Parts: sequence; C-alpha cells; structure tokens
Amino acid sequence: MIRTVRNFALVGGVGFAIEAILLTVLVQLAGWQPWYARIPSFLTAVLATWALNRRHTFAGRGLERRSVEAFLYILIQACGAAINLAIFGACLWYWPQLRSVPVIPLAIGAIGGFAFNFGASNAFLYARRRAEVHR
Repeated sequence: MIRTVRNFALVGGVGFAIEAILLTVLVQLAGWQPWYARIPSFLTAVLATWALNRRHTFAGRGLERRSVEAFLYILIQACGAAINLAIFGACLWYWPQLRSVPVIPLAIGAIGGFAFNFGASNAFLYARRRAEVHR
C-alpha cells in the first residue's frame, strides 16, 4: 500500500507540474482568466496522470476496456477537482492578490483533492482487478 500511495503521489506531482505550467502560461502569458485556464490545464493533467497511473501505480489492475477505464478515471478526477476547485475558488475569493499567481491556490486545492482521488481510484476503479490477481 505504501508503494501505491507513493507512486500515486509522484504521478500526482507530475500532473500538478503539467497543470501548474499550463495554468501559469495561460494566465500570465496569454492573459486568460484563472477559471478559464483551469479547463485545458486540468484536462491535460488528468489524461497524463491516467496514463502514468495505469502504467505504474495500478499496473495490471486496469479494466479491459481502456476507454471505460479512462472515462471512470476522469469521472473520479472530476469529483476530486470539485473539491480542488472549491478550495481554489475560496483562496481567490479571500485573497484576490493570488489571482496573479494562481499556482498557490492550485497547490492548496490539490491537497484537498488528492485524498479523494486516491481513495476512489484505489477502492473502486482498480479494486476489482486487484482482488482477481490475489486469487
């Protein structure tokens, strides 16, 4: 379990870096509003983390149909993103000066979404295959 949590956190770190870079570029260089910039930054990071988690964190535990697995993974991540976005929004609301550096509220929100995403991925999406492997 420790290895799984560690790998999930490492992959999450990669996803965070992808999202943070894209979010920062869109806000600071392209002039996007932070809320709009979160859409492509989130989707890019989720697809990258799905591929990495499937290969490394939950290897051999994925669903036969990758499209179904990807859809369910995105659904779980979207729920975690709702937690993340609520925290992100609260930070921007209470500290408007953070709008110019959206990576800070992004990081705070990421902490809130991490626990949900790992728990749901491990317990629901990848649990079935794990149980079959141990038989």
